[in-house]
Amino acid sequence: MKKMKNIIYPAIIVMLAGLLIFSYLQTTAYAQPGTANDPLVTQRYVDERIADLQAQISALQNQQGGTSLPGTATLSQADRDALINEITHAVTAGQVVPFTPLFVPSGSTLIAEAGVEFILRSGSAYVIAGPNGLVDATAGKDIANGQPVSRNHLILVPATDGRGLNFTSDAWLMIKGGYIIAD
Repeated sequence: MKKMKNIIYPAIIVMLAGLLIFSYLQTTAYAQPGTANDPLVTQRYVDERIADLQAQISALQNQQGGTSLPGTATLSQADRDALINEITHAVTAGQVVPFTPLFVPSGSTLIAEAGVEFILRSGSAYVIAGPNGLVDATAGKDIANGQPVSRNHLILVPATDGRGLNFTSDAWLMIKGGYIIAD
């Protein structure tokens, strides 16, 4: 009986190992290259996929009539002129108020109305304001009284209560809205 156990157990183990190896070979033999079952691919497979993608890109560029980037539009000269005329008309009709360049000499003070927007392009200035200051929309924070204004940041004046800027050097602003300048 003992001799029989010595033969049966190893035979069962060999049969189970054989089944595992056979099932593994079956799944890999039918797996497509580049899938989850066969993630290793040949150079030929990669080259074919690259060629397919290049053909798709070329077809899309031919449909668009050029090599413009995705999401960009190519306007004809007539469409471009019509768009410029429409924008110019909106500005002259008062529907759109453009930023106006403004030079302010050193030592001057600018007092702004509520809703004024400005961008300090050159020079330096600090804030004149009550306890709440001005809004730096670019940085997403308030600028307190006496703090310097960062260049190229969009600044908003929330109230007409004497808020503005005191200039410590000659400066250029782009400004939109009502203001006065005191020397």
